[in-house]
Amino acid sequence: MPRGRPAAAVAVIESESEEDVDETLTQNQTQSLTQAQRATAQLSPEVVERKVGELVQFLLIQEQKKVPVKRSDISKNVLEKEYRACFPAILERAKVKLREAYGLELTELQQTSGKSTKKQYILLNNISSDAQANFVDSSSEDPKVGLLFIVLGLIFMQGGVVNEAVLWHFLGKLGIDGDEKNHDIFSDVKKLLTQEFTRQLYLEYTRIPNSEPPVYEFRWGQRSNASVSKMRILKFISETIFNMEPSVWLSQWQEACGAEGIPADAGAPVVESD
Repeated sequence: MPRGRPAAAVAVIESESEEDVDETLTQNQTQSLTQAQRATAQLSPEVVERKVGELVQFLLIQEQKKVPVKRSDISKNVLEKEYRACFPAILERAKVKLREAYGLELTELQQTSGKSTKKQYILLNNISSDAQANFVDSSSEDPKVGLLFIVLGLIFMQGGVVNEAVLWHFLGKLGIDGDEKNHDIFSDVKKLLTQEFTRQLYLEYTRIPNSEPPVYEFRWGQRSNASVSKMRILKFISETIFNMEPSVWLSQWQEACGAEGIPADAGAPVVESD
């Protein structure tokens, strides 16, 4: 999900923790791209192209699930042990093919947990802003997208973080019960927001430190921060939920304009003097 790109990210490749990574892929022994290119040069062009194609197809298939793809999954399903040294070079070629053939861009993210940092790569739509508007329009066809946009909108309107009690109350006013486990459209509503959308990196759901009993908050996830336009979210929630012009929300309008690189007075409400 640069700003303004839709949340239709294709896949996330998540590097393993040290105990999960093969010894040849640990921090001190990772093959450089140059070394990988040398290893790749030992393979026939046909084999290289086949492996690049398999990796591209694997990522595109995983996109349908919108779940993180671990390096071990790629090694198991595409780049078996004999191709391990070629991993960086084949990944780079797959990156080029995804960009040129599918309009998708590989973007690296850093996720820090405690003392460890994991690299994640998400593929974002690399199409024009006008075409990206279709993603917002799709919310009317996919109720889950609409719900996600409502939640992202509330978080944005609340300054980037919202207490879960506030969110459940807000959704309740829209007729969506956060405790509903058999919703006609969303099934288990809470599980969708706290597990599925967080696993897909659209949302972050974290406990407030030292809160007793535990209190949780929602924030935009890395995928949303990387791919979702704040301006489109602001327009969506303003027009869909509040039936108001987005520029009425002055601070949010200014932030959205700043993210889009457009003047904040563009479309701002005109105040007439007496």
